[in-house]
Formats: sequence, C-alpha cells, structure tokens
Amino acid sequence: MDAILPSVGRDRPGELAVRGDDAVARAAAAVGASDVFVFRRVTGDRFVHVGGLGRGEGWAGNVDLVLGQEPRAHEAVSSVAPVVVRAPEPVQIFGPYYQREAVFVPLSADLIVVFGTSDAGSLVSDGELLREAASSASAAIAQVSSAKRLADELELLHAVHSLAQTDAVRIREVMAHVVESAIAALSCDLGAIYVADLDSVEVIEHAPSGSLVADSFLPAMRALFSEAVALPTCVQDSTADPPPSPLGALGVTSHYVLPVGAPPFGVLALMHTDARPRGFTSLCREVGLRLAQSAGPLLRSALTLHELEAQLDRVGRDARIDPLTKLPNRRAWDETLAERSEIEAAGVIVLDVDGLKTLNDERGHHVGDEYLQLVAQTVSPSLRDVDFIARIGGDEFAVLLPGADELVCNAVAGRIKRALAAHRGLAGVELAASIGYETTPPARSIAHAQRLADKRMYETKHAGAPGRLAPPVA
Repeated sequence: MDAILPSVGRDRPGELAVRGDDAVARAAAAVGASDVFVFRRVTGDRFVHVGGLGRGEGWAGNVDLVLGQEPRAHEAVSSVAPVVVRAPEPVQIFGPYYQREAVFVPLSADLIVVFGTSDAGSLVSDGELLREAASSASAAIAQVSSAKRLADELELLHAVHSLAQTDAVRIREVMAHVVESAIAALSCDLGAIYVADLDSVEVIEHAPSGSLVADSFLPAMRALFSEAVALPTCVQDSTADPPPSPLGALGVTSHYVLPVGAPPFGVLALMHTDARPRGFTSLCREVGLRLAQSAGPLLRSALTLHELEAQLDRVGRDARIDPLTKLPNRRAWDETLAERSEIEAAGVIVLDVDGLKTLNDERGHHVGDEYLQLVAQTVSPSLRDVDFIARIGGDEFAVLLPGADELVCNAVAGRIKRALAAHRGLAGVELAASIGYETTPPARSIAHAQRLADKRMYETKHAGAPGRLAPPVA
C-alpha cells in the first residue's frame, strides 16, 4: 500500500545535524531504515543515485530514477510530500530495489531520498523527522565517490577475468562455466544459456534444488533466443512481464536476457527469484553485457572443437561401416573381437553367400550388390539383440554371439537358414548361404572359433559335408 505522509512538525534533538562519515547511518537509525538512497537530478526528469547505506551504498552510481517510469518518485516530487510503500512480502520499490517497506522523501525538485527496510512497520511515519533525516543523509553525500567508481571498474574487470580463467574446453562444460560465472558476478538465483547450434540448454541454480531439468527449458530459451538476437532485454519486474514458461513459474522477480556471439548464436538468461528479490543495477547490466560478449569466443572455440570431434567420430564410424550393406565391416569386426577377447563363452557364425559370382557374371554387379543387401537385411532380424554382425569379405558375413553355446548357435543358424529360404529372392534367384559355426570352448579363443567356423562353412559349400550346421528346413 502506498500513502502520502503529512508534513507534521515535531520537536527533535539536534543529533541528525551531524556531518561526517556516520551521518547517513545516524539518519537511517533515526527513521528505522536499513537502506538509504540519495538521488540527485542530472537532467530533465532523470535522477542518479549518488550514495547511501546498505544497498544504497553498494549501488551508488548504478541506479537511476526516471520520473516518467517511477510513479512513486513522480508522486513524491509532484506532491512535495513523502510517499510510503508497505507490503507483506518484498515488492519492487524502484528499478532493481525490492523491499517490504520504503518511503520516498522529496527535499526539493532536484533531490529525493529513499529509505527502505525489510521489517514492515518499522519506518517512522513522522513527515518532519523523515525530512530531517533525509536532509542529514543528503548533505553528507554530494556525488559518487571516486573510490566507488574505481571499485565498480575493478568489479567489472574481475568478472571478465574470472570468466576467462577456465580449463573447460568441452562445450557443455564451457556453457556451465559461463552461467556459473554470470550468476556469481550478478548475485543471481538462476541462470540458463542456450546455444542454437546444439539446440541445447545448460541451467545453473545459486542454491541447487535438484528439481530442475535442463531440457524442460528448451522451448523457453528458444523463444528468448528468437526475441533477443539483437539487443539485451532487462525486465525489473517479471510479475508484470514474465519470461516464457516454465521460467515464469519459478518465482522469477526480474530477468536479464543477453544475446551471445556476433552474430548471435546463443542467449544467456539471468534471473533473480522471490528467494532473494531484486533487480539489475546499471553495473549489473554492464557486467552481464561484458560477460556475454566475452563468452562468445569461448563458446565458439568450444563449438569448433565439438564439431571437429563430431566430424572425426563420423569419419571413424564411416571407416567401420560397409557402404553397401550398412553393416559393420572387417575393420569393425577385428576391433570388436580384440575388445572382447576375454569373453569366456561365445559363438561365431560365418555365412558365405551362395552363387554371388555367377549372379555378378550373368546379371551384372548391380544385381549382385542388391542381392548382398537383401541377404544382410534378411539375416539381421534373425539375430539376438546382443549379437554383432559384420560383412567381413566380398560375399562373407560373420556373427559374434556373446555367451552362446552350441544349442544357441544352432538355433540362430537355423533361424537364418529359414529366413533366407522364406524370402522371395531377387530376379528369380532364391537367397541362399552356406553356414558354419563354432563356440568357445571347445575353441581356444574367439579368433580360433572364427577360423573353425570358416573352415566348416567351406566344407559345407564345397564338399557337401554338413559339419556343425543347422539342420535342413523340412
């Protein structure tokens, strides 16, 4: 509730007339305030904050009052009387300042003092005492001190330096580092970054709750990215202008959205919540802007590394894939056998496609290629989920069956034979393959089992001997 306090005269001792370093603190104590802001007009309807107590000391030089945008300040100046604000929970008093109770005290057309406290009902209601305290506080502060301006510059440099000091090179690690640096520098409760090239979000909380899922923020961050690709957007009162859901449901009181990169390829969102309600001073906004600008090259380098690794991974995968059948190739097969050489029990099935050379010679290699593709597509569904199949030669396939004994190998080989026989074939030619298998034990190793299975497959193909072959389909 806002109210204009009457200008009631009241006799007081002269303690508020003190001048010196403690004048502002005495003035605050006299009216029950924990924060004091002294605003002086600089031009038109714009007032700049030059100093004070509590947040009023730390925010000196970084908060403006523009009467056209601050109705309470405008009312106080127009009425030439104090205007008080009281609420059960912290509300926006002006700009970035949130508090339960505050009072605007106009001393002249060019001077406004604001007292604030988190203890609703503790500010005095005596208009004359408020004016006396405001006069005492304002008399002690004429302008922002050079020491405060230097401290702000150092804070800005420290924030950028801290962002640059990282060993992170992976893109997700760099994204997390950027958000952590930003929320620490701006004392935010929540931060999120979105990188469009990855379509990915990283979310960091000041006090982690463990309940936030980064992917749930994707739609909101995509929306913010589309809206903030040109200029930063600072909303000091998110209750009046909430961010996209689900951000708006997290108790956000103010939010600052900054494009990342030039041209922008991402967006950084920094938020204060009702856990510690406040807004963003001009120094906060400048620090956030510098951090977003500095984050661009870091993220771009990490993205380049990510893209190179992805490209190398694709090349590596392609080098292990048979381009015709899309199955793993001989290189992938050999690497898999080396990786699983310690498996104690396994089976190996070797298949050799029947009649491929004749088909190539009589119908052309394009028909033979299609025939091989059909064999691969037909055999694969007959295998177990844990089995590994590869094309290891021109017309030869091999299957590794982890944990399989002779019964399992025989059952799988039987399914393969039946699947090939049931296929309608290609251009009047039925699908067919010679098959051999072996297990460990009795084979000494998987490689030994492969050699034995290969030998028995050729015995079946060339000598007609069944070897260890699945029984014929009735």
